[in-house]
Amino acid sequence: MRVKHLNIAISVLAAILLLWLAFRTIDFGELWEQISTVSLYWLPFFVVFMILSHLLRAERWRQLLPEDCKHISRSTLFAGVMLGYMVNNLVPRLGEVSRPVYVAKKEKVSTGNLMGTIVAERLFDVLILFVLIFITMALILGDLAVVQQLFGIETWSGFYYFILPAAFIFIVAAIWVFYKIMLWLDEKEHFSNPVIIKFLSSAKSFGEGMVSLNKVKNWPMFLLLTAGIWLGYILMTYLPFYMMSMQDQFALGIGEAVVITVVSSVGVSIPTPAAIGSYHLLVQQALWLLYDVPLTTALTYATVVHAFTVLFVFLLSPVALWWDKYHTLTRNHNR
Repeated sequence: MRVKHLNIAISVLAAILLLWLAFRTIDFGELWEQISTVSLYWLPFFVVFMILSHLLRAERWRQLLPEDCKHISRSTLFAGVMLGYMVNNLVPRLGEVSRPVYVAKKEKVSTGNLMGTIVAERLFDVLILFVLIFITMALILGDLAVVQQLFGIETWSGFYYFILPAAFIFIVAAIWVFYKIMLWLDEKEHFSNPVIIKFLSSAKSFGEGMVSLNKVKNWPMFLLLTAGIWLGYILMTYLPFYMMSMQDQFALGIGEAVVITVVSSVGVSIPTPAAIGSYHLLVQQALWLLYDVPLTTALTYATVVHAFTVLFVFLLSPVALWWDKYHTLTRNHNR
């Protein structure tokens, strides 16, 4: 429990530090004035793309589930996804646990297996993010020095650029070895202790979930769903340009939205509550360094988009949970 509290305290302190870095030179009167002029005309479209991207994530998750979980309804998977986002906004990374636990308890399936699929999903998302960062640097930005300044890695040597992909490959290999060991123990060893038997069963189930990417039957659909998820994120970045007339003032278009989406994804991956601070600072710095957007305007954009995203997660998550319960009761009543 102390370790959990320490992790929460560290994440909160990190958020405060990053917020201070983002806001330290900002005139709050000017910031509020810009926020008050934000047009809400595009907000319903923002919410639609947000819901669609989360629906696609739930559908992609279905592709990773074992055969005995294919009966789980889409409403339950979507409710689990939304619950995970809501919990992550309160306690970083806890949502990755609450999502599979909610679905597993409701459908009475293996929690370990579903948690393993979340690990597989996140590893795949990290791989996609690496690819997008590389494409962004090579094709859109083309200036490594600016990218290094943006992420504060000007002093990095070539060793760090090698160690990151090497660490990713090591983690994937470790997962595969773990899964193979669990299979070997299950087939070759016979234990009589019920605690050991239960542990090995749970570990094997978890391992099966972690290697679920190896069992995807329809890779074109899986990749299409992944593209849809990222397209939703890009449009959620692009539409707020119009809320602040940034497409006219700074010539920000869909290409710039791709860059900001990639940068913001790095910010969201930093474990602070609701990505507070990390999102604000990275998006602000990206708009300022790459597109000469004034710091106050850039921070206004980051603050508005972040606030809308978090607000609608908290509003939509209870609705998704209610709808799942209603759908389940209706389905059971009609049987």
